[in-house]
Amino acid sequence: MSSLEFCVFDHLDARGEPIAKLYADRLAFAAAAEQAGFAGYYIAEHHSTPLGHAPSPSVFLAALSQRTERMRIGSMVHVLPAYQPLRLAEEICMLDHLSNGRLDIGVGRGASPYEIGLYGVAPQEARDIFEEALAVLKQALTAPVLSHRGTFFRYYDVPMTMRPLQAGGPPMWYGAFTERNLDFAAEHGLNITLNGPPPRLRQLSHRYRELWAERRPEARPPQIASMYQLFVAETDAEAERIAANAYAMWYDNMTHLWRANNAMPRDTLPNSLEAARKVGSFVVGSADTVREKLQAILEASGLTRLLLQCNIGDMPQAAVLESIGRFSAEVMPALAPAVGPAMARAAA
Repeated sequence: MSSLEFCVFDHLDARGEPIAKLYADRLAFAAAAEQAGFAGYYIAEHHSTPLGHAPSPSVFLAALSQRTERMRIGSMVHVLPAYQPLRLAEEICMLDHLSNGRLDIGVGRGASPYEIGLYGVAPQEARDIFEEALAVLKQALTAPVLSHRGTFFRYYDVPMTMRPLQAGGPPMWYGAFTERNLDFAAEHGLNITLNGPPPRLRQLSHRYRELWAERRPEARPPQIASMYQLFVAETDAEAERIAANAYAMWYDNMTHLWRANNAMPRDTLPNSLEAARKVGSFVVGSADTVREKLQAILEASGLTRLLLQCNIGDMPQAAVLESIGRFSAEVMPALAPAVGPAMARAAA
């Protein structure tokens, strides 16, 4: 049986319509993704930007837990410097029970200094706050009493009456793009997401498995994923037409807060669909084209989990649902026979 897993990643970015409709459409999309055989659905956290309309991932995940039954659900990521970690630990426990133990939690310090700065967090302190908050969070999810004396947080003999359903707490994920981050993730037992061209992904994933074996020889191997944008249509031309407009809106949302501060997130962010296709971050086309491109990515990278951003910008809901339907029926079975629509129907 193949161990390959396809999961959805979602920014819940603005598309020029009421937010209530955005939420309703995304929840319907998530239910359809589960029926299509996707293994998980993960959402980002953003603040004061049209890039993301899930500033409280926990709230959306609570709703998502009631619209799905089998797929993993979680955050990519909860921005820890924006939270009191004790309060977040209690929310995580609630979500773990609401989802019947299907919860994953991503942790990070925040990708944008402008977003976290709105919470009064100085960029130079964000890393230290994140690391301390993570230590508190892990203790709160596993110990009967929380006690912590730190630089940013202090708790005195707090009884942890809320416990997670999953032993040891939900699996945690972390974006690791440098040797330092790989080392940190291995030290804390975190699954990781990577970014970059497939040969680089193979190199990083191999190195992480080495670090994991050195630090945690008795633990189960970590999960390692990478992220791509994806859209499938009947023909390459149709897919590119819909995806080009949607990418333009997503890019505008992505860079909104940075442009407001006379900056840009990074020089390598593709500014058009054509640029994204060239660097390989957007896999778009007919089912045959997408299948061929993903097969090449998987063979070169050695990854067994992909986070696929299938719904961006102003993509029409009907087109998005058709895209994941085509992906399920015509792409998934060829790449991961055990994960296709037949399995989804049997589990329904």
